[in-house]
Amino acid sequence: MKSALSIPRLLPQSGVTDVRVAFVLLPALLVTLLHRDLCAVDALPATGVLGDMSIRVWTYYACTFFLFGAVPMMIVRGVLHEQPVDYGLRAGDWRFGLPLTVLLLAGFAILTFAAPAGLDPLRRVYPVDPGAMDSPALFLRHATLRLVLFYTAWEFLFRGFLLQGLRGTVSDATAVMIQTLPSALWHIGYPTSEIYASVAGGLLFGWLALRTRSLLWPLLLHAGVGIITDLAITLTR
Repeated sequence: MKSALSIPRLLPQSGVTDVRVAFVLLPALLVTLLHRDLCAVDALPATGVLGDMSIRVWTYYACTFFLFGAVPMMIVRGVLHEQPVDYGLRAGDWRFGLPLTVLLLAGFAILTFAAPAGLDPLRRVYPVDPGAMDSPALFLRHATLRLVLFYTAWEFLFRGFLLQGLRGTVSDATAVMIQTLPSALWHIGYPTSEIYASVAGGLLFGWLALRTRSLLWPLLLHAGVGIITDLAITLTR
């Protein structure tokens, strides 16, 4: 007979699924908080060695690669004992991903250069390293390292580790919405237009990662948007 004083169970009985979710959600939350609090360009001290903007930017990118890339990868391999390919590190459905990525980037570029006034709120924070826009060689170096160190790690955390790590425990739609939350909240403090754009971007990139079974296409789309924005801001001053 059930006791009148018994306490109702508030949480589901612990199991393998609960442990897996914990090893995905908690690290993703912690590295996002640490990164935004300690590593973002606007959080790094502009004194001493970091007083040089270029050094501050590369510190930011290196920190991103470690927290958003290396740490989740260590959990995937060392704790969950799974393969990186299961987290989107493959070409996936490139016949769908490639033309859609090219089409979306072309449309974004046309709209951005056709209405440069929309960039005005972003001019105070972009380009992240204004000195990289001084010559084509500097821009190419910056864009390449930004792609490798920043965008690759960013997409691996949110569209790989978090999104793919939750699949099977929640619906695909729920997983997309969950990974969008921290990636959008990270942008608080940036221009309002970028905060709202990060919500739309998180949903789009998450859907694209699931549809193509790959991080490559949201990675190229995200990086392309950033590079086009930098170029448009620089060329329309």
